[in-house]
Amino acid sequence: MQKILIIDDDPVVIRLTEGILKKKGFEVFTAKEGSAGLDILQRQKPDIVISDYQMPGMSGIDVLNKIREFDDKIPVIILTAYGDASLTIRSMKTGAFDFIEKPINPRELLETVNNAIRSVAAEYQDPDDKADADTSKRDKNLMVGRSPAMREIFKNVGRFAQTNVGVIISGETGTGKERLARLIHHSGNDQDAPVIHLNCNNLNESQLEKAFRDMKAHAEASKSTEFAKKSHGSIILDELGMLSYQMQMKLIEYLEHQLFKNSNMHPRIISLTTRDINEFINEGKFLKELYYKLKVFALHIPPLRERREDIPELVRHLMQELSPQVNKQVSQVENKALKILQSYTWPGNVQELKNVVMQAILLSHGDILEAKNIHIEGMVAEPEQTDAPEEMPESLADVERVHIARVLAYVKWNKQKAASVLGITRPTLNAKIEKYGLTR
Repeated sequence: MQKILIIDDDPVVIRLTEGILKKKGFEVFTAKEGSAGLDILQRQKPDIVISDYQMPGMSGIDVLNKIREFDDKIPVIILTAYGDASLTIRSMKTGAFDFIEKPINPRELLETVNNAIRSVAAEYQDPDDKADADTSKRDKNLMVGRSPAMREIFKNVGRFAQTNVGVIISGETGTGKERLARLIHHSGNDQDAPVIHLNCNNLNESQLEKAFRDMKAHAEASKSTEFAKKSHGSIILDELGMLSYQMQMKLIEYLEHQLFKNSNMHPRIISLTTRDINEFINEGKFLKELYYKLKVFALHIPPLRERREDIPELVRHLMQELSPQVNKQVSQVENKALKILQSYTWPGNVQELKNVVMQAILLSHGDILEAKNIHIEGMVAEPEQTDAPEEMPESLADVERVHIARVLAYVKWNKQKAASVLGITRPTLNAKIEKYGLTR
């Protein structure tokens, strides 16, 4: 019988998680804070640890770091209600096996636990995952998304962020390939190392030579630092498939002679493409030898139409990023505006969404992004309701009940946050929850 240790300061979460796991035959131990969990870990030797991220005293990352000091193989699964790209990457870099957001989905929990069991049985361990937990703030806000596809991308970035392996990022125009490339760079060891962006459509030998010369200069300058053996910058090759045959040959030469035979140079090559490079290879337009030198890891960013659940978070992120650029303070978004944005197919992907949000910010007169300011080319606006509605209007109590339920669901039943959003006190919120019979 496998043993699982749960560390979480929320008794409801502990009861729920413990119940799910015990039903499947696991022996479960629980602790309400990190130090107590570590004591149980030493005594009971569990096969898997599930730890909350946000706890008083020791955080989940602190617990993870302590576990890694005396056991670098035990899978640690991080739970959190505050998930974002930076947090996911930070957890994975520190050596977390996986990352689950609250409220806990029983199916996801069991799938993750079973994957951890299989990984132990296969004696699998991600290399180079021990990292200093003090991640630069530049990890934050480069990219957002909570869809399964984006969460998996962030996990993979955390797994290879501290290596210099070659990465090929594919995706439609406007999906954010360059942003992801820069997120990979800023998640690495030497975040002050140079990032050199090269457009492959018109790349010439002098530009390529200068890029590698700059990388070499940085490597030489870092010899006396703590990053001497692992320091590297990043070279971003934009639209890799457009590289001419002559430059493909030259790049192979540089990779073989300038990098692999120079122990002081460790730049990461990140290639971006809107088309599958295998298509270019099949058409005789790209050298297979170069492809295999550049690709150790491949990431694909799905188009926005396939991950519309990311749109609300993207919109809030864009408001935060764009408002200061035009001296505005737009910090809220109308629900109707979000519905309009989520109903569109976004052929221009995140870049098109960014343009629409920027226009709406410029047209705003307050701090709310309003539906009337959402203008999308080719999208017909819904006509204004002039006739009397066919159905009887809802009562004020019905409207209040639905609104409170939506806010609670959005903040994942964090009552303190919900009360703040609703502009009421915590006792008043509790009274309304009881009045309307709302349940989680």
